[in-house]
Order: sequence, then C-alpha cells, then structure tokens
Amino acid sequence: MMFKKGILNDIFRDYIIFRELNPVKKSLPNFETLKDKLELQALPRKKDKEYALVISEILKSAMDFSNIVYLGDTFLSDLTVIKNLEELGFDIFGVITDEEETNFESPYPYVVFNNSWAKIKDFVSDKISDKTIVIVDIDKTAIGAHGRNHLPIDKARTDAIVSIAEAIFQKKFDSLEKGNFLKLYKSIHTKDLLNFTQDNQDIVSITTLIIYSNAISLDEFLKLAKTTSFEEFIEDIRVSGQLQDLVYEVKENIKAKSPTLFPTFRKVELEKTLARMNFLPDDTPLETLLSEEILITGEVFDIGKYALSKGAIVFGVSDKPEVASFSEDKSIFTKLIKIYP
Repeated sequence: MMFKKGILNDIFRDYIIFRELNPVKKSLPNFETLKDKLELQALPRKKDKEYALVISEILKSAMDFSNIVYLGDTFLSDLTVIKNLEELGFDIFGVITDEEETNFESPYPYVVFNNSWAKIKDFVSDKISDKTIVIVDIDKTAIGAHGRNHLPIDKARTDAIVSIAEAIFQKKFDSLEKGNFLKLYKSIHTKDLLNFTQDNQDIVSITTLIIYSNAISLDEFLKLAKTTSFEEFIEDIRVSGQLQDLVYEVKENIKAKSPTLFPTFRKVELEKTLARMNFLPDDTPLETLLSEEILITGEVFDIGKYALSKGAIVFGVSDKPEVASFSEDKSIFTKLIKIYP
C-alpha cells in the first residue's frame, strides 16, 4: 500500500514542550521565568501538580482559551496531568487511548478511557473551537500509537543502549548476548524499581551498563535498590574503563541538578529514533511495519489538522528531554514520516 507522509511540526508549529518545560516557540515563557513567578524550588515531572501549574501558565501565554482537549496514552502521567489541570479549574476533556487495554471505564466525567484509535475523533471533534487548546502527548500518541505501533519507540531506546554498550565494552553483541543484555535492562525497567529509577530512562540505562560491567551483581543491586537511592548508588559505585566517563557524566549532571542525567544516551536515542522513521519500503507487510517503524498516528494527526482549521492551537508535550528529540541539525518534528492509517 502507498502511505501518506507527514511532518509533526505541521500540526504543532513549534508549540512543543519537553521535560525541561522550555517551549520550542521562543515567544512563550521558559521555565526559569515561570519558576520565579510561581515560586517553585525544582523542575517538576509530569506526575507532579506543579507540572500542570507550569503548563497552564504557558498555555495562557499562547492564547486566550476557554477549554482544553488532551490526548494521551498513559493512565499514570497523562491522566495525572488531566486531573491536575481540572483541579486548577480548567474546562478540560481528556482521552486516554491504548489498544491493548480492554474492559475499562473512566471514573472521571471529563476523561474517556479508549481502546480504539479509530474512535478518538468522535470523542473530541465537537469540543474543538477557536477558543480551544489541544494538548497531544508525543510518544505513543502523536507517533507510535500505544497498543498498535508503540514497539518501535521502545526498540529505538534499546537500540541506543545496546549501541553504547557495544562501544564502551568494545564488542559486537551477537543475538544471544544482545538478548541477555536486554533481559538485564528489562529487569531494571520495572514497576518494582520505580522508587529507584524514578521512571527515568537515564537512570535505567546507566544502571544497566554498570551491572553489565560486573561492578555489582544483579542480585546485590536488587537488594541494595530497596534501601538506597540512585544518587547514593551512583556516588558509591566503582567502575573501570570507558564506563568511568559515563558514570562521571551522570554524577556531574546530578550535582548540576540537570533534568537530563545521561545526555550521551539521549543523543544516541535521537539517532536511533530517527533511524526508525520512514526507513522501510511502502510495500513492507503491515505487521512488520507496525512493529519496526515509527509511524505518525493518522487519527491524531487528523485531529491536529482539524483543530488548526478551527483556529485552535495544538501543543505537543513530552516527558523526554529536548536532546532526545532534536538537536541543531536533527529533529523528529521536521522528519517526513509515514502516516497510518
């Protein structure tokens, strides 16, 4: 089949916000400005009430709006943002979509839990006007639709950490070694270790590399992680070889209170993400395409174009740091990407 292709920034038009909460559109206030205004002590994450507060200030600077439509895919971070914006008094309607979920109903009158991307426009089209701001979560909503096309986003991330491991340990992983390495990665990237990893891929990735290097065994680590913070762990660990430079990088970013602890990993993640966009022929079997290539979610892209035609603004939001999505010469937002359906 022949695929339409699109560019994400055709709907976002630089109204994009990353983990650092500094909008790409320079006319909007950055976090340092809002931090002082709102008397915040630190950069919030999506799950924090302060995150919704900062986002709301950015939205108010963008336009005079009467309501918000929020499209996301997670029942943790996206749903939390929607609830927190509603608590701040905004007229908000959210749709959380994951095609892998079944038999679930939202307990909130202003949120729909949805398991079909095809239905999403029916929920929101009558709620969009020239006084609306549409917020779209980027990963697994705008691209890599959750439950249908999310695997390539996960694979881009593991492509990155495997690439770094091969470089610092100076060996090419065969399929068995790669499988063992990713098994270790997945044993750290679990709900059971959220207190330690803080739901942060930088922490998951550097920890995987440390354990793989045999600086500590997995069993020792799992015991330690129950009573030790990541910051304490990374300060005390002793590593050798090229891994020393990466651990030092993370330590320095902790000291600097940077929201991006492991920029080296994030830069490779950007390269691997771009490599999984528009790289397979159009006649690739659909099942292969959905599991290997990152596609624009057609239903969401159509809502974005519809919203723009109504005079609304469409914001893209991501809990990833900027460096994982664009650099001076590379960007997922200007890349021509296949649209499905």
